[in-house]
Amino acid sequence: MNNLKTVVIDTLARASGERYSTFDVVGAGPRIIAGIAELYSDVYFYPFEKALVEINSIIDADLVLISAMSSDYNALGKILGKIRSHNYKGRVIVGGPISFEYEKVLLNLPVDYVVIGEGEIPLLNIFSKLKEKGEFNPTEIPALAYRVGSSVKTTGRHLHTPIEILDSIKPWTRVDEAFNHPQIYRFYVEVVRGCSNFQRPLITTEKYNCINCLNCRSPILENRLVCPVGIPPGCGFCSVPYMFGPPRSRSIKSIKREVEELIQHGARRIVLSGPDFLDYMREKLVSNVLTNPCYPPANKEAIEGLLNELSSIPEVESGRVVVMIENIKACLVDEEVGRILGKYLKGTTIHIGLETGSDEFNEKILGKPILLKHVVEACRILRAYGLRPYVYLMYGLPFASEDVYRDTLRAISVLGSVGVEKITLYKFTSLPATAFEGLKTEIDSYLELIKSIKNTIDKYNMAMKRKLLGEKLEVWLVKSKKKIYGYPVKHGPVVFVEYHGRRNLTGCRGLVKIVDIGPRFVKGVLVSILECPGN
Repeated sequence: MNNLKTVVIDTLARASGERYSTFDVVGAGPRIIAGIAELYSDVYFYPFEKALVEINSIIDADLVLISAMSSDYNALGKILGKIRSHNYKGRVIVGGPISFEYEKVLLNLPVDYVVIGEGEIPLLNIFSKLKEKGEFNPTEIPALAYRVGSSVKTTGRHLHTPIEILDSIKPWTRVDEAFNHPQIYRFYVEVVRGCSNFQRPLITTEKYNCINCLNCRSPILENRLVCPVGIPPGCGFCSVPYMFGPPRSRSIKSIKREVEELIQHGARRIVLSGPDFLDYMREKLVSNVLTNPCYPPANKEAIEGLLNELSSIPEVESGRVVVMIENIKACLVDEEVGRILGKYLKGTTIHIGLETGSDEFNEKILGKPILLKHVVEACRILRAYGLRPYVYLMYGLPFASEDVYRDTLRAISVLGSVGVEKITLYKFTSLPATAFEGLKTEIDSYLELIKSIKNTIDKYNMAMKRKLLGEKLEVWLVKSKKKIYGYPVKHGPVVFVEYHGRRNLTGCRGLVKIVDIGPRFVKGVLVSILECPGN
């Protein structure tokens, strides 16, 4: 098939079709898929919002590839309805975390195929056959689901992409073609795929019955890979270890090349992405497979090597481009890790998951060997080296007791003692391919405690926000629906910007002075415009 046209649509985090937070995030996955497609075809990349508006530019494509999460089911249905209503005749392939609900997708939405799990191997097979023969037989494609009449067939379980393949694919980087003012967005660059936590919840449910063999806590790392009763690995609420397997780290060369190309196409904010940045190249420190989240320690030499190479890029060295990381495991943070991160990432936010203040619950029920003392010490170290720790807590988790909630409430003040910048409280959501799949949120018996936790966190976050009053922040400015928003250059709370001029400031970098705060907002006055597109 000559002149194959492929459209990639990013619907990640669109929920029912509109983002309610993280408006400036562009995930790594869809760009990796577009990079695969670009090896064989002409590729056009669309964020969800742009795809809805420019539907006529999409319907002549041979393939439409759509990435989505389970929570994006309604958004996925919306874009598919739009495509099909315009008489699209090509094939639609859906992938991403929603792919583990392939039956729901295929039986209820106008989708031709679902790539289950990681997309590299199935898509390379599909595109090579299309290029060679102009067609492909779905039965010959691994990890593919499709309809046959009223039933769904699969060609096998999902596959974890070997690092050799992962490292050889160049993600799509022409972001100025897909995004107006790409400088305002945080572009995520995958540096490590997979998670090192192969512990499991020690639980009994209708679906799983732990026999306490403790294989998942074995000092022999390969023993942790398989559970005799089939409990998925990792934290009970998280599907990452099952979906993506143990960590595989991309080479510094491939990461640097991607970052440089993104910068060439207008990116100014880069996030080095992975379930845990401190897992980067840690698999090189073990002889077989990395399945222990806390031992061995972080590969500090590799981490510093990566950050040093990226900091040598002229735009990063000058401060014109900011490099950030996101998630880390607290048990891997020590003074040397803090020194390295502070040297290259000073002033940026770092996110740490604690989930509850109960060490016993975290370790046994969640399968997460991260204790309160780990998080407190990590936050202390990070703060000391000029970083800004954010901590995640959760409520509504299955099996949580009154003691768990009380321990969590007490933990808030302990976190406050080391200057955590923000505490984020999430409600548990049951996800496919997790140990807690199908389990309902348990909150009715603990509503007063949960309310107390929410109120305490709100008061704490407000107290931390008050420190911003009178401060000046550099932000990227965006006008939307007659309001102006400021996205802090080094991340942080979105600022509602007061500006009475007539100039369109979208895409400009400005300095704002914070004048007011609230539980759900930060307000600032524009002090000066530092640069604008074309300057």
